[in-house]
Amino acid sequence: MDDLISIIVPVYNVQKYLRTCLDSIRKQTYTNIEVILVDDGSTDGSQKTCDEYTHIDERFICIHKKNGGLSDARNEGIKLASGRYGMLVDSDDYIHRDSVKILYQNIINSEADLAIGNYRRVKFEEKVELENNPDNKPVEYTTEEALKELCELEYNYFTANHIQQFTSAWNKLYRMDILKKIPFPVGKVFEDVATAHAFIHACKKVVYTDAILYFYLIREGSISRVAVKNTDMISAFENRIEYFQANGLDQFLPNTYQTYLTVLMRTYTHLIETPESPRIKKEIVEKAKVIYKTHKDILKDNSKLKHEVMLFTSFPALYKKS
Repeated sequence: MDDLISIIVPVYNVQKYLRTCLDSIRKQTYTNIEVILVDDGSTDGSQKTCDEYTHIDERFICIHKKNGGLSDARNEGIKLASGRYGMLVDSDDYIHRDSVKILYQNIINSEADLAIGNYRRVKFEEKVELENNPDNKPVEYTTEEALKELCELEYNYFTANHIQQFTSAWNKLYRMDILKKIPFPVGKVFEDVATAHAFIHACKKVVYTDAILYFYLIREGSISRVAVKNTDMISAFENRIEYFQANGLDQFLPNTYQTYLTVLMRTYTHLIETPESPRIKKEIVEKAKVIYKTHKDILKDNSKLKHEVMLFTSFPALYKKS
């Protein structure tokens, strides 16, 4: 019999989008699933919709909890999961009808620990044609190859807003024991950046398909659209640098430092003005100065970033205006 797959859906005040998400899960062509809805203190009617789905589909269960944020809701859902594999779906997004089937097929056929699919950014009410059989051409990665791909994709994302398939917590099928042993950081955004490297490092093999299996909704007020204005991304990359250093993964540090420098400058530019902003901005500039001084060699082949960092560390106010 096919393995049970747990799908964890954190829910918080997304009534406008929730049914589209849950219906896309109900219609999966792979049917041996349990769907764990974690109502994270919703007040807009989302909590009632969650309960409704538990009555119309016995594969759905729902827990209601005090609001604790996305990571806390995910962690609670993962604790309850009983499947051999697990998937995370954000409640304002939706998935292709063959998403679970294809990711499961790839993880089994490749004897992998993590299966990743491609995704597409979509706007609300955008009509997306879901082809019955997405082009599934799986590519296998060793741990080191997958970590290298993660670091390169992230640098491209932060410099050119490219897709970052290896970073996001969703669009993936995880071996459940790996998913359970790496909690998402509570009270933080960019929780995927803080954990992606650890998930991949825990795998012996990763398999990726370019088939578009996940649809990421672009909307005002979403966490990702406002999170750049605080310093959680900086903390996430500092944790990753420490992780690579502690686990003998120094070969990934040069690329990570370059992305970290980009994140420092980007955060400085977008930081919300508060009474603490001047102090935080000063700390950001000092962090960039330390990295530039101690790791200047990492920029020798990246003249564009080198010039940006030189301007930023010398004249941050001018960089902000550029």
